[in-house]
Amino acid sequence: MKSRLDRVLRVRALLENLSRLELERKIGETGHLRTAAEQQQRVAKLTRENALQILAGGESKKHEPWLMKIADADILGWKGERLGALAAEAERAVGQAREEMLARRLERRQVEALLSVAARAEKKVRTRREQNLTDDWFRNGSTREDRKQN
Repeated sequence: MKSRLDRVLRVRALLENLSRLELERKIGETGHLRTAAEQQQRVAKLTRENALQILAGGESKKHEPWLMKIADADILGWKGERLGALAAEAERAVGQAREEMLARRLERRQVEALLSVAARAEKKVRTRREQNLTDDWFRNGSTREDRKQN
């Protein structure tokens, strides 16, 4: 039984390790998405500022450059918002992955506890057997002494 529990423990440990690796991957992905969203927002802000500078510079005869910059800023802002939404979804996935990893850890610890209990029970049985063998030896030894005296 102990070898079965050892195998189950190894499997549980591997599953926990896989869950932990998946959690770390999702955390990294979420960080990457957050960084990309912030970068898109910064670029959108700079593009808008550039468009306003063109407009304030008196180039109002040429409407196209600043209008394109505003349109670009809007597109970049939209991309930033979309990346932010994806990051929020990824954060929820991180929470689920964390819960799964914790569940796997709990399962592994439960198997470790079972293995510990099985080891203690086995030791107790072994100690009883040794004590019974010792008792039998002394019992048989005293019977031999009685026979020798008769």
